[in-house]
Amino acid sequence: MIIVIGVVVVLVAVTVVLAGVLYVWANNLAAEGTDTTASTLNTYDAEDASADVTTGTSDNLIRLQMTGADTLSWTFTEIQLTVGDNVYECSVGGGGSCTISQPGGDNDNTWDPGEFVFLSESGTDICSTDGCNVGISVRYNGNTVAGDEGVIVN
Repeated sequence: MIIVIGVVVVLVAVTVVLAGVLYVWANNLAAEGTDTTASTLNTYDAEDASADVTTGTSDNLIRLQMTGADTLSWTFTEIQLTVGDNVYECSVGGGGSCTISQPGGDNDNTWDPGEFVFLSESGTDICSTDGCNVGISVRYNGNTVAGDEGVIVN
């Protein structure tokens, strides 16, 4: 009988801990205002960031603006640039060959509707001459977000 009570106590303790972990995870998602659905109806517009490109590795290349109703969590958002056969992954915290920076917005963990973000080189020379044709791919939860497929960077 004592063994059965011990097993029940352990199962209850594990259930309580698991419930707490799930609560904290769900609460963080809700606090970020994230949309974790399979897709979004948001779109984005892309344009040259109006900075001259150089042979350096820190040029500010593209300005993106999100439109729509959904706030997109950076956790579930992927942005890729392509120049010729080269593909460059962009990330918010650096770490990729392209950095996503947010000059405004209320939450650094999300891309809010109406918010501008900038895509810049991060240690890699993505574009070095005027007229550089840069392809853009934005995905949210693995689904393509509609928007400009490319921009000419000068």
